[in-house]
Amino acid sequence: MKNQRSTLPYRKWGLLLVAAAFLLFSYFLGQKSTSSDPINLRPEVGTRGIGLGGAFISSADDATSPLWNPAGLATLQRGNLIYDLSQGAVSLAYPIKPIGTFGVNFLDLNGGDRFLFDHVANPIGSFELGNNQALFSYAKKFGPLQLGASTGYSRAPYYGSRWAQNYDVGVLTALNTHFALGMRLRDISGVTIRHRNGQVLQTFDQQLALGAVFTPHPILRWHNRFDITPPCFGTSLEIGSDTIAARVGSTFTFSDAAPPQSWSLGFSLNQLGKQLHYTYLNQENLDHKHLVSIGMSFGRTAPISGKPDAVALSAPQALISKSKSATEREKIEQPKSVDKAVQIAKQYDVDKAVQIAKQYDVDKAVQIAKQYDIDVNLMLAIIYAESNFNPIAVSKNGAGGLMQMMPETARELGLTVPKYQDKRKPKLDSHIDERFDPHKNLHAGLTYFKMLLEKYRGNLTLALGAYNVGPGKVKVAGPLISRGKKYANKVLSRSQHYRDNVAQMETDLKRLEALLN
Repeated sequence: MKNQRSTLPYRKWGLLLVAAAFLLFSYFLGQKSTSSDPINLRPEVGTRGIGLGGAFISSADDATSPLWNPAGLATLQRGNLIYDLSQGAVSLAYPIKPIGTFGVNFLDLNGGDRFLFDHVANPIGSFELGNNQALFSYAKKFGPLQLGASTGYSRAPYYGSRWAQNYDVGVLTALNTHFALGMRLRDISGVTIRHRNGQVLQTFDQQLALGAVFTPHPILRWHNRFDITPPCFGTSLEIGSDTIAARVGSTFTFSDAAPPQSWSLGFSLNQLGKQLHYTYLNQENLDHKHLVSIGMSFGRTAPISGKPDAVALSAPQALISKSKSATEREKIEQPKSVDKAVQIAKQYDVDKAVQIAKQYDVDKAVQIAKQYDIDVNLMLAIIYAESNFNPIAVSKNGAGGLMQMMPETARELGLTVPKYQDKRKPKLDSHIDERFDPHKNLHAGLTYFKMLLEKYRGNLTLALGAYNVGPGKVKVAGPLISRGKKYANKVLSRSQHYRDNVAQMETDLKRLEALLN
């Protein structure tokens, strides 16, 4: 009964979305163009979306989302900036919790119809001259529904073209982990672009598109899109993860507005917040078929709510418990004096302790290490080895956060973690999955490490190995398996590096401090 109740809202919203799509479909089939001019499609921009055969309606999830479905912005957990080298387009989006996500897109910024220079040796080019557009978007999630809207100004690729305003709306919903639906309506009022002398240059009639994504396996996704006006079908098969993915797609057009069929193939790389997207588009009316875009993510996932919970070390069963008052919490987090901070620094073999004592006077990271009686350098080294100070890092096994906590272990330590059907795709919102709250993750990770130290009778190497491969694979008397031994050596080597390199130690302390604040 519990599972049935939890999926009921998704079914309800999914049925409503399907019903709305059917009504719109019926409406558009009964409509005729109100203008004698032919429908001129707004150019499709975005290397990744084009590589998916245009089937980005129900899977849009980056800064280019408004170009396909503005509702896709609602999934963003961090800021995203993408520059499409091939089409001269800049896309920027940033989530402001709990208000929503805002985005801007500027299209066709190139001076000519090629990127940087027009030469036969240049394989990268944009489609046309002057299809300029400035688009401003907003999206927000309401339960299982993602809603988004865009407005902006467009001009035609003609000298003397005026600007005309356009409006788009979109909706997205994930019915379950395997199936998602999307719908996009472009140019709600229809757009007519005129020359300064009044001549009609282009007419963008209303364009309705429906999309669906089927995910039979975490690394396999089948994207589909159907445009009602004008009739068009796009499909793509994508294989890979969020880090690296390859795709092949095809588009079929049932009108004279574009070539009847085209196909594409490409790949995407996403490492440490840096993105690269490439697509080869085999479309007969294009001279330049190589598309490239680059991007980066920035900012934090969500504001940290409140200060960290204190940990009752004397009661492992209640591994993470709330402190009784803000006054008690402050006593834990702040050193009593600069002299005390100097003593702490000296205890951890940090040179130039006097010079950095003032920093330690406000460093929560140092106080947390002291609370668990763990060397600051060792704490930093574990974080470096686990996540490289990325609070939303997710491993191929589903471990998450600064200290890379597995869902089961995190729950045992008192953190709130949903039960995922695919733990490799967790919710990165710290309000939903507390592993992505830097405070709580750090407290839980250090608590777990202290328990391992106690189990292995203070043997640091065995405790580190068990943290990496699991205590079930490490005997109290050793020895370590090769993977655990390699990890322990990596952590201990990094810890020593911090002792030998004070500047690096200070830099990483500041990185951790920024996350905790």
